[in-house]
Amino acid sequence: MTQYPYPFSQAAKLDSRIVPRPAYDTELAKLLDATTIPEEFDLDLMRGVPKDEHQCPHGETGEPELGAETVLKDRPILIHEEHTIPGPDNTTIILSVFRPRQSSRRQRPVLYYMHGGGLVSGDRFTGLPLIMGFLEGIDCVVVSIEYRLSPETPQPGPSEDCFAGLVWLSDNANELGIDPAQIVLFGISGGGIVATAVCLMARDRKNPSIPIKGLMLHAPQLDDRCETLSDQQYEYGNPTSTPWVRACWDLVLPNIRGTDEVTPYHAPARAKDYSNLPPTYVDAGECEALRDQVVQFASDMWRCGSTCELHVWPGAYHVFEVVNKPDHLLIQSAKAAKANWLKRMMTTQSEQTSAQELLV
Repeated sequence: MTQYPYPFSQAAKLDSRIVPRPAYDTELAKLLDATTIPEEFDLDLMRGVPKDEHQCPHGETGEPELGAETVLKDRPILIHEEHTIPGPDNTTIILSVFRPRQSSRRQRPVLYYMHGGGLVSGDRFTGLPLIMGFLEGIDCVVVSIEYRLSPETPQPGPSEDCFAGLVWLSDNANELGIDPAQIVLFGISGGGIVATAVCLMARDRKNPSIPIKGLMLHAPQLDDRCETLSDQQYEYGNPTSTPWVRACWDLVLPNIRGTDEVTPYHAPARAKDYSNLPPTYVDAGECEALRDQVVQFASDMWRCGSTCELHVWPGAYHVFEVVNKPDHLLIQSAKAAKANWLKRMMTTQSEQTSAQELLV
């Protein structure tokens, strides 16, 4: 496959196809220049099939060896349980439950995680170590779902899988030691499609009866039409270019992408009503195709009376926080913002005060 011919840091100057756009952060650009990415979409590459000449363009994918043992390696305080539950269309769904070894007198809050990969790649462990890092100091349970992927299962199949998982969590809260009133959803990249769709389903179907506590969307895909200014700006010279995003949507919504047949449960940006949604955190990089649909989503939530915390990280590309660089202030700021929001959403004021006292 043809590799993108220019260093990403120089793409805007050297590629005549690129329209004016914000520049990459200088330090992040150095990391981008070290990658090799084909211009043409490659599902095998997305799914972690080895390619000698290319590296995977999605930081949240390409981890086929990642499993529960890897997640637990640096977190000995946790134990892992696997649950198989009934899914839609006579299927079964696997949920991984990570909970603290130490028992608690109270029901714990739970983070319900939907992995990235454009709904065409990844599994329930993909990106999980990164998400665990946002939860330091929070006494909670983490549940990750193995939803079906496209093109084998087009939308809204993955959304229905994740909704079934939410209902099961709420119905079995006592057995799992979780508080059904403190369920926070987390969707990263393509997982943002299903996480947001689940919130819309829960609202519209009035199930579970206890409302979702919060929703965190990390650089989410939301709009199948791919027609925003940022889609145009990052059509070329970007590690997650618009053609890659568009190709994922073509697999997720075969023969209907961009048409009036697409519903909010397929692609959440199609919703007209964003009222009565849980408090939401959403972010994106300034230098990625998904930027403007994320900003529009936040604006639509505000228009409908819902509350949303929005961050757009300057000079940053898609899910740039996967890079572990403690000395990079932008990366650390983005991680801290998510950790802060989750702590506010999943702990009481007294717990926050106790944690601060331990740090003094």
